[in-house]
Amino acid sequence: MTGFRATARRYAVSLGAGIAAGLLYGLMGVRSPAPPWPALLGLLAIVAAESAVRGLLTRMRSARTRPRPHPGTDHASRGTPTEPAARSDLAMTHGK
Repeated sequence: MTGFRATARRYAVSLGAGIAAGLLYGLMGVRSPAPPWPALLGLLAIVAAESAVRGLLTRMRSARTRPRPHPGTDHASRGTPTEPAARSDLAMTHGK
């Protein structure tokens, strides 16, 4: 829950800053520097793109750190070492 609380706190601070800026603009009699709907759509696009990039980077990092199978293991038998058939045949012919 700590992560949720920290995120909620950030959103609350952001909302408070937006309300404070709106009140300040209203008290000074100044209109917002950007039209409201295009500004909100632009912010939504920024948040969506940031989330997409963060998810992509996380997926790429986890793929890089995923353990790879050892070259001498059999993938079908979940990592148990395999012995080549030619080696056992070789041992039988050279053992006599």
